[in-house]
Amino acid sequence: MSFQYYLLDVFTSKPLSGNQLAVFPDASDIDPALFQSIAKEFNLSETVFLFPSKSGENPAMRIFTPGRELPTAGHPTIGTAYVLAMKTGQKSLVFKQKIGDIPVSITYKDGEPDLITMNQPLPVYGRVFEDKAAIADMLSLPVEDIGNTPIQEISCGNNILFIPIRDVATLNKIKIKTDLLEALSGQVDTTQLYCFSVNRVLGGDVQGRMFGPLIGIYEDPATGSANGPLACYLAKHRILEMPVLSLQGYEMGRPSQLHLDLTINAENKITEVKVGGKCQLVGKGELFLGPGHQHGLESTNG
Repeated sequence: MSFQYYLLDVFTSKPLSGNQLAVFPDASDIDPALFQSIAKEFNLSETVFLFPSKSGENPAMRIFTPGRELPTAGHPTIGTAYVLAMKTGQKSLVFKQKIGDIPVSITYKDGEPDLITMNQPLPVYGRVFEDKAAIADMLSLPVEDIGNTPIQEISCGNNILFIPIRDVATLNKIKIKTDLLEALSGQVDTTQLYCFSVNRVLGGDVQGRMFGPLIGIYEDPATGSANGPLACYLAKHRILEMPVLSLQGYEMGRPSQLHLDLTINAENKITEVKVGGKCQLVGKGELFLGPGHQHGLESTNG
């Protein structure tokens, strides 16, 4: 059997930048036992397997890195919404994910999907990590290069350790010592790190780098599930006012732009977390599973 897939660059308005994604728009007939192997075959940050809606139910999606399944993720949600929007022209939809239902809204420009925005779960603030020296050493930085606001875990569906960095020049120097990260794993609830610094030089408001070497992704060029809680961190510590344009992936040669916004009520509580971005369709094809497809290749022998 053959199965159609799309390749996208997410959180960018230009091809060959942003975060890469493979989407199978109808995975109903793919053996779920193969999902992880297929994601490993594509070897992108994430691969999505979509199950189209039936009887009015929300479409379900499963998200895999090359190493594991994720309960939710930002750029797969945005990219999959783009694929559906190309086909249907709908302005809103809801995805059923492992973590629950995720609403998405789509705006259009000249008849094409433009800005796609997802609502993320409300923030859960985790522990504050006090040992700046240990963090600095793990990042290959002197301790004075760590910012003055707390090193803190925050989750909007995916737990991230947020590490403020003194400036963007220092952000560029980070090199993760994976042995020290492994040693720290018993003291924190996550080994996914988001290092960031306020920066308006490149047209954004904040610039970050996302590291997850212990889950098989040394660095990610654009991480929606980290930028939602980043917005919450920036608001909680009164660093920036919303909305915010977040830049990521520049150090990797995959520049990405993420639009962040929060709704905050009169009691100063966050009631909505929104992360948005643009997408580029860069390819499509078929995955062949099982025998019977080799005859489609023309022989070049005389």
